[in-house]
Amino acid sequence: MKRTMIYLPEQTHEGLRKLAFEANTSIAELIRQAIDTVYSEDIEDIQDMEEELTKYRAYPESAIELEKYLQQRKARVSA
Repeated sequence: MKRTMIYLPEQTHEGLRKLAFEANTSIAELIRQAIDTVYSEDIEDIQDMEEELTKYRAYPESAIELEKYLQQRKARVSA
């Protein structure tokens, strides 16, 4: 896990502090959950793209047509 610093408006921080207390968790955990909720699909897409790019760079002859790739990806998401 990496550490990062963010600045929040006082009202936001106070609201998060109260929510964290009510949920018996930390503000950091609430922020991580919110980020996962909003961005997890985009992050997975980026990771998939990076994996495919790595495979292509190692074996360019393994490339497939875009339509075939999109069908495979749709099948993975549906599963």
